[in-house]
Amino acid sequence: MLIVGEVRVLMSHLPMFHAPHDYQIIIETSLSAPGFDPRQKYVDDRHATLAPIYTWVPKPFVLSDLLKPNPASPTMVGAIFRGHFERGGIAITGDDVEARVERILYSRRLIASDPPLTERRYVIFGSPSEPFLAHVITRPPDFDQITAVEIAAPRADWLTDSRGVGVALKIDGIDRAINAPLREGDQVNATQLDAPSAGSAVLTVRREFYLETGDLAP
Repeated sequence: MLIVGEVRVLMSHLPMFHAPHDYQIIIETSLSAPGFDPRQKYVDDRHATLAPIYTWVPKPFVLSDLLKPNPASPTMVGAIFRGHFERGGIAITGDDVEARVERILYSRRLIASDPPLTERRYVIFGSPSEPFLAHVITRPPDFDQITAVEIAAPRADWLTDSRGVGVALKIDGIDRAINAPLREGDQVNATQLDAPSAGSAVLTVRREFYLETGDLAP
């Protein structure tokens, strides 16, 4: 799972179009470990290295269990890596970190036969001080992208009203194909898909944390 956020530790599953990885899931977590604060360790490491990619590597568990109704918050136990854990990443903690799932911010089962989108769709999640965009994945070929954004006037209150839970947006305002990723520096117009009357906002893409196409190829 990709890790973003500092005040809130947010994780995005790195999906594929085959089981058991055929879910796009974004969660908010709280971290704990014996003898140290893993959230602070991660934040300090990110500030020191400025590395864009941090990943969470849990011990084996059933991904879909995160989505089952459960009176107790699901937990995972694993390690935090600087970089992609399968591509030369370096563990910055042991494998005894516990990640408690506080909330599901976005989830969707990936079905390769779904119809293609006719518009550019992203999900905004996080908090007003740390807003992120995640590309909505539909069918192969596709891409997984997570970026940090700035919300400009007229400022929409999506993340305040939703308490950070992902809000699906239609993204316009750039002269590229709808299946092309956003780029750092892009300024786009965003409209809430399920409530266009809720207003729109201009978003500026500040930093790309992750972009993957190979795992989502046909």
